Amino acid sequence: MAWSYNAKQFGERLERIHAYDIGVYDDVMKAKPKSWCRAFYKMGSYCEDVDNNFTESFNKTINKAREKPFMAMLETVRRLAMVQIAKRSALSHSHKGLCTPYVAKFLAKEHEKASECQVYPSTNGCFEVTLDGDKHRVCLQNMTCTCKKYQICGIPCEHAYGVILKRTLNADDYVCQWFRTAMWRLNYGITPQRGARHWPTTLGDDVYVPPEPLQPGRNKITKEDKKRKPCVNESPVKKKPKHKKRIMHCGICGSDQHNRRFHHKKNQTQASQGGGGEIVQGGGLSQDDGGLSQSAGGEVVQGGGGLSQD
Repeated sequence: MAWSYNAKQFGERLERIHAYDIGVYDDVMKAKPKSWCRAFYKMGSYCEDVDNNFTESFNKTINKAREKPFMAMLETVRRLAMVQIAKRSALSHSHKGLCTPYVAKFLAKEHEKASECQVYPSTNGCFEVTLDGDKHRVCLQNMTCTCKKYQICGIPCEHAYGVILKRTLNADDYVCQWFRTAMWRLNYGITPQRGARHWPTTLGDDVYVPPEPLQPGRNKITKEDKKRKPCVNESPVKKKPKHKKRIMHCGICGSDQHNRRFHHKKNQTQASQGGGGEIVQGGGLSQDDGGLSQSAGGEVVQGGGGLSQD
């Protein structure tokens, strides 16, 4: 349906879609087909494209350049475009012919139907052309046809091409000027640029990185956000000194080495380490001259001197 060149073709193909599926028909009508169908194109642009292949190719070419910073990205895109334009310029200058190679391919597809046309001449340079039971009016001088394909494409349609074949004329003479080789060569022209240090400076404002956009959803609340925020006119609060750790003391003797609970255990430990000096044993050691002496009962008296055994 998008390839319909006149309102009649558009209506017929729209009826086919309606007969096929009413749901598909409703979806097509919601998309406003008159904005992208050839039958409603503005005359004079001479472009029949209904797809976005050009933008897809461009986006694929600059895919790696997008990873760079802003100025480096623009320089990379400019350089890629310059190299591609240079290739196209060389191709256009090497072409020999009045029209571009696209015109030759376009007319080659129309040749089969054009040879089947029945042409009837009329006045004012007009012709009546019959093809597959359908009639159209062609005027080569004005480069028009009632099928509107000639006006949209800028290249003779099958009806106009049929007249050209019957009259043994040159088809290149009836092609729009935008498809001429001379105009094709004028499309490609670009000048290399100098480095950034040679660029002119301006007195405009500096460009900064824009702030990060707000993310959808609730904002994350941190601990700092939960704390009370003082008012503008509120006096500052002095910080209280940190409390020192309390040192525990014994409630009986006042020592800081133990508390009341372990007071008796501490005294018993000190007494067992040599407080009285008496040890009961059952051995036979004795010491003279003020040394150790042991009686039969096992008492050991501590003194000074050497050690002797009876």
